[in-house]
Amino acid sequence: MFQSNLSPTKDPVQGDGKEAVGRAPAARSSAYVNGRATRNAVRRLPTRFDRRVVHRFDDLPIGAHLLTPRRGYTHHGIYVGDGKVVHYAGLCRALVRGPVEEVSTEEFADGQTVHVKIGDAVLYSAAAIVERARSRLGENRYRLTTNNCEHFCEWCLRGESRSEQVERWLALPRTLLLIMVARLRQLGAPRTAPAGAALVPVKIFNSTR
Repeated sequence: MFQSNLSPTKDPVQGDGKEAVGRAPAARSSAYVNGRATRNAVRRLPTRFDRRVVHRFDDLPIGAHLLTPRRGYTHHGIYVGDGKVVHYAGLCRALVRGPVEEVSTEEFADGQTVHVKIGDAVLYSAAAIVERARSRLGENRYRLTTNNCEHFCEWCLRGESRSEQVERWLALPRTLLLIMVARLRQLGAPRTAPAGAALVPVKIFNSTR
């Protein structure tokens, strides 16, 4: 009699309602898989970079990522050539939000030193970066934590809206909270005898007779 080598099919859900180990994952759509692969590729790009002071804007490459200090943060922009920079104006001039605009390098610098990122990996060519930056001219949906000048530049360069400044700001309270929780756990932990120490029984005498 023929004997099958196949193991009997097991119910993917056990009696206790838990999913059994080895259950085949649900099929993903090609759009989901491709989108996830692209995001993972962006995250694997080198994040270490250097910066240098810009002395002559004529020497800047098209599509360069520019930075200039402001009070409490760093302002970002994309150099598009001919002494012009596309940036999200945001709150760089006043408390009133400004749109994505193309300005001169002098207006972008606003009297401050300008730096250019060096060794910053990008996904697009210089022409594509400029095209992406100019495609959003006039947009006026600035948000400090979700759509600021750095989000805009990262989208132009790598297709992903991201702000390392915001990530650092948001991580600070969480880091402080973790430190406080760890400290409270240390204070509340029961004290134990050192390793190797012998416990010596102590006899308590009653002084009253």
